[in-house]
Amino acid sequence: MRKLHRLRQAPEPNAPYRPYATQVDEALDTWRQRTRATGRDRRRQLGIYSVLAVQAGFAAGLAWVVAGRIGISTHNPVFAPIAAVGTVAAAIGQRLRRVVELVVGVVLGIGIANAILAIVGHGAAQTALIVTATILIAIALSGRGGLVTQAGGTAVLVSAVPPNAPSVELTQLVNAVTGGVIGLVVVIALFPLNPLRIMHKAAAPAMRRLAEQLTATGRALADQDVSRIEKALQELRDMGGELARLSDAIQGAREVVQYSPQRRHWRSPLQQYSEGAEHLNRAVLASRGLTRKAIALIVDSEKLPPPLPEAVTSLGLAVHDLDQDFSAGREPHRARHRSLTAVCQASDACRTGLGLSGTAMVAQVRTIAGELLQATSVGRADANRLVRQAAD
Repeated sequence: MRKLHRLRQAPEPNAPYRPYATQVDEALDTWRQRTRATGRDRRRQLGIYSVLAVQAGFAAGLAWVVAGRIGISTHNPVFAPIAAVGTVAAAIGQRLRRVVELVVGVVLGIGIANAILAIVGHGAAQTALIVTATILIAIALSGRGGLVTQAGGTAVLVSAVPPNAPSVELTQLVNAVTGGVIGLVVVIALFPLNPLRIMHKAAAPAMRRLAEQLTATGRALADQDVSRIEKALQELRDMGGELARLSDAIQGAREVVQYSPQRRHWRSPLQQYSEGAEHLNRAVLASRGLTRKAIALIVDSEKLPPPLPEAVTSLGLAVHDLDQDFSAGREPHRARHRSLTAVCQASDACRTGLGLSGTAMVAQVRTIAGELLQATSVGRADANRLVRQAAD
């Protein structure tokens, strides 16, 4: 009992760390948010690439059967499935170019390797020389990575085959063409992805992150907390990956709509989505400038009227509403209303008198609002007019 009494009277082990509780909690909250965001992104990528895996498996099997029935390399037509999988797994939006690179690379590798082989002959050292020379010449002629890789691989095959063995040139060329074409047929004609679904899955993380950071910037600005604004700025700077994936998704969706008969009716909605993505990219760039000016405003102790952080928060809510409207397939009235509300709030702040950084923030708010309006299919001239009317 005495021992239990002493334990009850003992000081709390965390008592010396109480002054740091807020800082530690903020760090842990940031880590939890990053973990949840990473988990969502991985699940979203798994949803996209699971379809890609099915396409690649089907294309590989179909390429094996077709190449075997053509009559060339019927015993082991392994290069056709390889080419088919390489086409399906190529960067979205670049699959047609991938097929061209496969064929041209094979032809280039065959020609260069045979020309050098006639001079130096067979052997390990000769193979090394042939492959090196083939890759260098391919780089000098094209500079494309896929083409160079295919040319180098073909050079290895040509140089490594003994002089009395059957030729692999025609087999490799036919397999490359067969596999590449079948890969295209699978991803464009047989199992094409929904282009709008591709776009939304790529755009949603970027829109969500932009909305979160603009909202965080507005609230931190109201509290005059420079450290939180700096974190938001770093998050905005780290959005390059989301924007790059969005750009790839746009190219892939255009490829599907252009070549797939089943998806051509999505052409008009895809055009709107594509234009919205471009304006989202510009809004991210303008948001980085806005957060930098917010930091300067606090550091320089400039005047900070309440409507200014409210305007930044409204922009974050506008992006959130835009994401929700796109996801639900409804007209983005709320996003337009929020965007113009942000302009009105920034203009009210400007009328009370602002310093240099505050005035620059007002200009950035208007720029972001204009980009968001154009992302909702409002024309540039109409968007500029609406922003001017709200500002006046």
